[in-house]
This record gives sequence, C-alpha cells and structure tokens, in this order.
Amino acid sequence: MKKIISITSLIVLFASSLLVNAGTKPKDVYGWDNVKWGMTAEEVEAVLGKKVKRRNAKHDERDNMYSGLQLRGIKMGQSEVRASFWMDEESKKLTRIVFVPEGQPAQYELAETFINLENYLVEKYGDPDFEKTSNDPGTSADRKWEFPSTEIELSYLRIEDSELLLLVFSQIRPLY
Repeated sequence: MKKIISITSLIVLFASSLLVNAGTKPKDVYGWDNVKWGMTAEEVEAVLGKKVKRRNAKHDERDNMYSGLQLRGIKMGQSEVRASFWMDEESKKLTRIVFVPEGQPAQYELAETFINLENYLVEKYGDPDFEKTSNDPGTSADRKWEFPSTEIELSYLRIEDSELLLLVFSQIRPLY
C-alpha cells in the first residue's frame, strides 16, 4: 500500500510541475552560463576561476570524449548540482556538460530535485520540446529542449529503491 501511495505521489508531483508558467524560449543556447561550446579546458578554467577543479580524466570511448574538469556547488533554482565538462578527444574542445545532484539524497528526494530542475529550466528556456513520464516498469520522466546549437536533456529514473537523475547539455553541431 505504501508503494502505491508513493508512486501516486510521484505522479501528482510530476503533473503539478507541468503547471508552472513557462519563460520565453531563447532562439539558441551556446553552452551553459558563461561556458560556451568549443572552449578548451584552459578557457573553461579561465571563465569559472578557482571554483573548477581538475581531476583524473574519465574517458567515454563510445562518444569519443573525456572529462577532466569538475565544478561543485552549482545552484540551479532550489537544487544543488555538480558539473563535469566533456571535451572531444580529437579537438580537445567542449562538447557536453553533465550535471548530477550533489551528495547522497534521501529516498524519493531525486524526484523532487527533478521537479525543481524542470521548473528552473522551464523558467529559463521555456516549455520542453519533448516530455515523457511513465510508470512502467518503474517511474521515469524525460524532458528535452532543442536549440540550433544545444540539446538539453533532463532525465529521472526510479526502479524499486534505486534512483538516477541526469541533466545533460550537449552541443548539436561543432562550432570548430
């Protein structure tokens, strides 16, 4: 019974988040904040200053990218996230930014974080171009904003007691 009430509550929360007034949709988005597509790691560091930290590079062989920069403590609306900056292996230029929630959230907290991030993104970028929410076989929600230079994807997944939330800004076509 508790599981049914929890799932019903999540559905109501997702549905209520859609009632937020949308902001004006910009014509294009060229990255995130002051970080723009095509920047080198050094340029990203120069823009973000001492807040950005170098780490051992992680590689994504499938997408031919690596990430060696991370920024923690980013406030997006009511949520706190950290970002990893992904560079193209060949050009060494920024092509993707992946945001994940900070810390170890309590059970169902990521669902609330999803709603907070969705509201923040709607306010900043207007209504999403794609929306999907499902409860089979768990709970999932996906939102996508598409611009000429950037795709923004917000995804939530809950199966049994496991949750996952990702916010990804990706460059659509290289500027270099």
